[in-house]
Amino acid sequence: MLEIFRVVMAGFEDDQHFIVGGAEQVPRRLWSHKPSSMVRWPAGTSLSSLHRGVARPGVTRIARGADGGITLTDRWDQEREYAAVLVTTQSWLLTTNIDVDESLLSQKVWMALDRTRYTQSSKTFVMVDRPFWNDIDPKTGRNVMSMTLTDRNTRGTYLIDNGEDLPAVILLSYAWQSDAMKVLPMSVDRRAELAIETLERIYPDAGLRSHIVGDPITVSWESDPNFLGAFKGALPGHYRYNRRMHSHFLQGEFPPEQRGIFLAGDDVSWTPGWAEGAVHTALNAVWGIMAHLGGQTSPTNPGPGDRYAEIGPVRLPD
Repeated sequence: MLEIFRVVMAGFEDDQHFIVGGAEQVPRRLWSHKPSSMVRWPAGTSLSSLHRGVARPGVTRIARGADGGITLTDRWDQEREYAAVLVTTQSWLLTTNIDVDESLLSQKVWMALDRTRYTQSSKTFVMVDRPFWNDIDPKTGRNVMSMTLTDRNTRGTYLIDNGEDLPAVILLSYAWQSDAMKVLPMSVDRRAELAIETLERIYPDAGLRSHIVGDPITVSWESDPNFLGAFKGALPGHYRYNRRMHSHFLQGEFPPEQRGIFLAGDDVSWTPGWAEGAVHTALNAVWGIMAHLGGQTSPTNPGPGDRYAEIGPVRLPD
C-alpha cells in the first residue's frame, strides 16, 4: 500500500499519454537517440552507433577481474573486463540466471535482493475491428461496453482505442497474484475463451465475438525466465531492504571488493512498474559510476549522491 500511496502522491497516474508502439519505445528510443550536444563523442552519436547497431550477448557471469575491474562473461564464454558495471536486470536474476561472485555485494545487499517480492501477473489481449464499445445501447442509452473491474476471473478489462473506425485492442484480462496463477497452465486460446465468456455475461448484447479479428496473445511474467514476475511488490518490513538497494550507488565507504558494480531499474526504485523509477535509479547509478571513476559534479549542479544525506529516504535500524 505504501508503494501505491507513493504513486498517487507523485501524480504518476495523472496526465498519462498513449505511446504508439507501446512502452518498449522508451528503451528503443534511448538506444537510437542522437544528442546534438556531446562532449566525449561527435554530435549525433547514438548508443546504437557506438555498438555498431547490435547489443552484446546475454551475460551469464559477473566476477572481479584480474586487473581489479569487473569481468563479464557472455553466453558464448567471451570475457570482457570493465572499470564499472551497471546491472539493470530483474534483481532475482542475480541469484538465478547469472553467476555472480558473492564477494561483489555485501551480505545485507544479497539479503535485500533475495527477499524482494515480485508480483505474479497475467494479461490476455485480442484485436477487434473497431472501438465498438463507443456504440450506444438503445436499451440503456449507455456505451455497449466499458472499462470493467470485476471480482470474476477477468478482474480488469481495458479498452485501447486507436481512433474511430481503426482496429482496436481489448485487454480482456489483467490479473494479479492468485488470479494470475489460475490461468498460468492454460493455453492462450483457453485464457481468451474464459475471459470472453465472463464478459458476455456482463455485456450480453455487446456482440463482442463478432468484432474479433486477430488471434489472442497472452503473457505471464512469472513464467518468463528474464522476468520471474511483473514487478516488485514490497511486503511489510521490506522498507529497509528497498533502501539498501536504492542507496547501493553510494559506494564511498564500501570495501574495495564491493565497489564497481551498480544496480538500477524500477525494482530498485520506490515505484516499481513505472518508467520513472527506472530512470531515477539510472541517474543515481550514473552519479555512482562517475564518483567511482574519480569524477565529481559541478558545485552549482549537485547530483543525487551529493544530496542523498539531505533528501534521501530515512534509514531505519537494521
